[in-house]
Amino acid sequence: MGIGYNVGGKVALVTGAGSVDTFGRVNIVINNAGIFEPPWSSFRNPPGISPQSRDPVDATVGSYHIFNVNTIGPIRLAQMAVAYWLQNRDTEGNLLWVSSMGGYVHSIQTPFYFASKAAILSVVKSLQGLKELVGIRNSVICPGPTRTPLFDQEFCRDRLPVNDLALSTENLADAMMKLLTEEQYGNGNILEIMMTGSRDHPQVHQKEVQLEVLYPTASPMGAGTKAMEEELNFMRMVAQQGMRSTCAPEGKH
Repeated sequence: MGIGYNVGGKVALVTGAGSVDTFGRVNIVINNAGIFEPPWSSFRNPPGISPQSRDPVDATVGSYHIFNVNTIGPIRLAQMAVAYWLQNRDTEGNLLWVSSMGGYVHSIQTPFYFASKAAILSVVKSLQGLKELVGIRNSVICPGPTRTPLFDQEFCRDRLPVNDLALSTENLADAMMKLLTEEQYGNGNILEIMMTGSRDHPQVHQKEVQLEVLYPTASPMGAGTKAMEEELNFMRMVAQQGMRSTCAPEGKH
């Protein structure tokens, strides 16, 4: 059974966490929330300056709704899911994120959208050791243009005209099922999917994106370094005791 809810606020996230009490266990979490840089939460319309902005202006730093929905909410949900699976080792954990090709391509029209999706990719790659460490699968799918109601909105309708090639939601669901079930995935994999070809001969193109090619050739996290030693120690602690063991109460270190 699937359970959907709004990740944009604390109350909604708490409601989602309560699903465990209702249904007994959670095996799959799909982080699918996302909005496409609406005018009211956009780089072009700063809060307190543009009348279109709905983002708060009365905070020291402030926040943007698009990051709350696309980035912060999904990360918080993932935290809760991983903590739950680490406390319930007999329950198979499967975390699937929905990001975007916008996580590694760029556009001056929607920098907030692309930045919010890039952050998700970084989290997924940072968690890529969970499968081997504790058996929790963790992958992300990065679709190209997809026909959904998101592009029916007036402010972004021209970004996906009716005659342009685009994925269907069925195309996306098939690829997501691969990430959830096939053995070669689940270890921080990034799967790109997009519609290519022509209107007469459309083809679904898939490939695994190797962000590792961007890693520096010399790294402070290289083998034999103190940083890598601490990384391995942390991983062992999580495997043995779960995430909560890494957070000592204040004054008890």
